Amino acid sequence: MPVQDSPGGIMISPVFRFHLPHLFWFLFGCSVLWKVGRLKPDPVTEQLRVIIDGPGEIGRISRNDARAVLDREEGIEIEPGGTVGLSLSGRGVVIEIPGEGGGRFVAVAMKVWNMLEKWPRKKAALFEGGY
Repeated sequence: MPVQDSPGGIMISPVFRFHLPHLFWFLFGCSVLWKVGRLKPDPVTEQLRVIIDGPGEIGRISRNDARAVLDREEGIEIEPGGTVGLSLSGRGVVIEIPGEGGGRFVAVAMKVWNMLEKWPRKKAALFEGGY
């Protein structure tokens, strides 16, 4: 039985109502993730910029390396230091950057794939926490 979202609004089935923490638990097997930044394409240098709210850009990865990560290649490095790889479930791209402003961040793999396919119009969110 569909449920009306708001007076005069669209009808949404309760089956499709996901709360964000439950969605991330389903995708990554963790309790909750907090959005802390974005992966943004740089069309001039053909790289993805790792941007964290506050410190700003903390790393870059080439477009070809990002595709290699989605193809499950291991040992991909990120500039100026750190690694990037696919999560065990294959649903997340895990970025680990040491040092000031760094840490362990996760982007949804499908969003990264979509960003690469629709280059340079799309972005992907970065999340942290709840591991």
